[in-house]
Amino acid sequence: MLVAEVLLQRTRRDKVQEVYREFVARFPTARALADASKDQVEEVIAPLGLKKRAIYLVQLARSILKKRDVVEAGRFEELSGIGPYTASAARIILGINTVLHPDSSIARVLSRYFGRPLDQHRPASTAWVAETLRKCAPVDSVEEMRSYFLALLDLAWEICKPRKPLCKRCPLAGSCSNTTN
Repeated sequence: MLVAEVLLQRTRRDKVQEVYREFVARFPTARALADASKDQVEEVIAPLGLKKRAIYLVQLARSILKKRDVVEAGRFEELSGIGPYTASAARIILGINTVLHPDSSIARVLSRYFGRPLDQHRPASTAWVAETLRKCAPVDSVEEMRSYFLALLDLAWEICKPRKPLCKRCPLAGSCSNTTN
């Protein structure tokens, strides 16, 4: 799960899907990844660009092996290279209750929907975005929160694209503030 989130950073998910299958086949366990060289990992993830992820992935695997208690407790941000968004996404996908953190895709959807501006350099860090994401999230169950979170990600990738959003196909078009509706 954490590997997938690291691979998805600033990368289209269709590209990651291709590489992820090979990655998991080549490094099926944290031990296999921790024992791999940076060059071996770079070879597998090369189609994604950003080769620097190779060393992060090896360090992450080593951190997982050293901090099993942290992993079991879902405290992923205590692992090497894992930030608030990645930790939150991993927990919610694994069915662990969490405080949701936005990524830039979710920030884009919320910005368009509510008609509010984003910090151009770090959209997901725009103060109102995290607050809005959390206020709109269902609180009755982790399952509902996961569905909400994944629906926002799907909406961002399939409809509310960075360039040329498909507003006419959007299920939120009737209430969205985006002017391209």
